[in-house]
Amino acid sequence: MAAIDDEDFDDDSAPIYENEKLDILIRKMRLCESATFYVDTISNGDIILISDELRTNRMWNFLQIIGENLITEDGVKYLFEALAANKSVKALHLCGNSLGNRSVKLFMNSLASNTTIEDLNLTDNQITDIGAQTISEMLRTNTALTILILHANPLSGIGITLIAQALQHNRILTTLKIGRTGVTDMGAEELALMIQLNTTLKKLSLDNNRISDIGMQALCMALKQNQVLECIDIRQNRISDKSIDDIVSLLQTNQTLNVLNLVRNRFSDQGKNTLRQVNVILRVKL
Repeated sequence: MAAIDDEDFDDDSAPIYENEKLDILIRKMRLCESATFYVDTISNGDIILISDELRTNRMWNFLQIIGENLITEDGVKYLFEALAANKSVKALHLCGNSLGNRSVKLFMNSLASNTTIEDLNLTDNQITDIGAQTISEMLRTNTALTILILHANPLSGIGITLIAQALQHNRILTTLKIGRTGVTDMGAEELALMIQLNTTLKKLSLDNNRISDIGMQALCMALKQNQVLECIDIRQNRISDKSIDDIVSLLQTNQTLNVLNLVRNRFSDQGKNTLRQVNVILRVKL
């Protein structure tokens, strides 16, 4: 479907877009607490139908739109304007929509002052360091968001650094998931500094990245000083036996960390056995 600009929304002569199947789905979910649109062919017209429902619906507190959709910036803008008017949606999951940096910037500008949305999932939306900058700016002013999921976005080292720096003084966010975002040792060191200063983050997911022993050692040092973080997921990275002593020292020092997921790293059997001998091994997944 062709892109719809702002003039189209106010033009009474424009043809009215209809999607009978989507209308039926919206009506079925109208009185539900959650609404999920899991299709690959949502167009601008479809997103306008969903957005128009959002403007008046006060039942939905969880909205999920998943798939490689065909929404342009105009459709995204219309959706975000509807969300700004809605005070019920607390969880918003927009996974795999290929929003890109420009659309994310539009959203972050409105989210900066949003006091309703607490859970935001932007997995796999082609967000780079440019989009990460607008996310970091949002994190400095937003007072509601407690969960942020950015899995599978190519944030790069610069993007990770920007987000980590913003979270040094953020006192709202409790969960950050940045698996498969290209986190390297440099990013891990920036996150380690954040961990030392942040006093609210409880869950951090760094799975499927490129963190080696250098990054792990920095994280271990930071976690010794942190008494808030309860769960850290570092599955499928590049951590080896060189980090064993640092991990053991961390586990013997930190009494807050409940889960340390190290599955599918590069430990030898001997290294794993060393960790199993630590009396707090129940906190470690190997």
